Amino acid sequence: MATRPKRSTLLKVGAGVITLTVLIAILIGPSLTIQGVPVAIIIKFLQDDPARDAYFSENKQDLHNRLQELEIEEEIKAFYRPQIRDEVELDQHIHQIFYDTTGYVGKAYKVNAQDTLVLRDRYYERWYPLAYKAGVVVDSVFENGAHYVISPDGTVAPYPQVARSFPIKLLKQLIQLNSDASVSPG
Repeated sequence: MATRPKRSTLLKVGAGVITLTVLIAILIGPSLTIQGVPVAIIIKFLQDDPARDAYFSENKQDLHNRLQELEIEEEIKAFYRPQIRDEVELDQHIHQIFYDTTGYVGKAYKVNAQDTLVLRDRYYERWYPLAYKAGVVVDSVFENGAHYVISPDGTVAPYPQVARSFPIKLLKQLIQLNSDASVSPG
């Protein structure tokens, strides 16, 4: 007969532990994260077969596409938005979390030597090849997180300064003029 009270006590303790765990999860759960990802989002992710398959097969592009379909990026942004008000900073923070947890690097970012994502300058990526082809610059250097360009006479200047003087439209015109001049009979 002594086992019955022990079993009853154990059941009550077990029920109490479960109840306490559920209450803690309800109270803390919304702010609890694992590697920066809210637990509720991890549970949503784990319940999705295509997302799990892409993650465990290390198919980063399929995983990214599936996370977009599940609107997980937006949910994580909503979670962090009260703490990070600047949208560019918020986007970079979320993509850093994705990179740290999955290895995925979004098109707008590149990884620096410290394994941190930095925003690509999309305008520079379009501008520099045209500036080079037009003969406005002959080389470039990336120092202290900034692009510098070198003119044909060796002058080094911050790329934004030169890009203001030579916008893409003007560079295309210069390239066309150089092309026309090289094909016309001399």
